Amino acid sequence: MTGKRGDDGRVCLCDRPDGTCAGLAVRRLSRERVRVLAEEIWTASSGALLPDPSASDPRSSRAGASAQAAFARRREQERQAWRPGAAWQTYALIGAAGVGALLVGQTVGAWLGGPIALLLAVWIGWRLRFRPSAGASIWKRQAAMQRRTAATLAALTDEGYLVLHDVVPPGWLDSLDHVVVGRTGVWVLTSWRRRRPLLADAASPTGTLRGLLARRGAVAEVLDGWARVQVRPLLCLHGRWSPRASRRFFPIQVATPRHLADLIRSASMAAPGQAELASARLLEVLRPAA
Repeated sequence: MTGKRGDDGRVCLCDRPDGTCAGLAVRRLSRERVRVLAEEIWTASSGALLPDPSASDPRSSRAGASAQAAFARRREQERQAWRPGAAWQTYALIGAAGVGALLVGQTVGAWLGGPIALLLAVWIGWRLRFRPSAGASIWKRQAAMQRRTAATLAALTDEGYLVLHDVVPPGWLDSLDHVVVGRTGVWVLTSWRRRRPLLADAASPTGTLRGLLARRGAVAEVLDGWARVQVRPLLCLHGRWSPRASRRFFPIQVATPRHLADLIRSASMAAPGQAELASARLLEVLRPAA
C-alpha cells in the first residue's frame, strides 16, 4: 500500500501505484464540488431535493427567534387546553349578565337593566378571556430582551464584525443568544434581566452563568485547531445594577446594553488573520436555532 501526500500535506493511503484510487480523487475535489456531487447522489437515490442551503445560513437567523417560537408553542398548547371550558364560560357569562339585568331592573328600573347587563357581560368576558400563563410569557419577554441586545450590536456589523443571533453549534439543543466575531476575537453573549437593582452583595444568576460558560466552551471547541483566537463570555445585563457587582460574575464580563459595543471594541486585538478564520469556521458549522 502506497502513501500519497495530498495538497494539504496529509498522507492518504492508496493501494494503487498510479495514485488513481477513489480517496485521492475525492481529496482533489473542491468543497463546493463535493457538495454538488453529494446533492446529486441524494436526489438520485431518494428522489427528493435537499433543502435550500440559504435556509441553513446562520446569518439568516434572527434574534429571539427560538424563544418566540417556544412562546408560540406554549401559548397554543394552553389555548387548546382552555377551549373545552370556553363554552361553559360563555354560558356563565350569559347567565350572569341576565341575572344582573333582572336584579337591577327590579330594584332600580327596567331602563337601567340593559346597560348593566352589557357592562357585566363586558367585564366578565374580559376576566374569562384566554391569557397565556406566566411560564409561557417568560419566553416572550426573553425574545424581546434578545432583540434589544441585538439592536445594540448592530453598529458592530458596520465596522466589519460578524454578528450572529440565535444559532446552535453542532450537537447542541440550546441556542447561542449572540455570537460576535471581529478584530477583538470571539464573544459569546447571553442576555439576562434583573428587575431589582443588582447590588454588590446580591446573588448572581448561577444557572445563566453556567449556561454561558458552557456555550463559550462549545464555541471554543468548534474553533479548536482552526483559529487561534480568544473566546470570551459576555453577559448583557438589562436593568439597573451596580458596577461593584461585576466581581460576582467572574470570570464572565458584564455590560449593560448601552456599553456593550464599547466593551467589545476596547478589548485586546486578535492575531492578524485569525478572526477571519474563526468567522469562516463558525459560518460553516453554526445553524439557525429556529
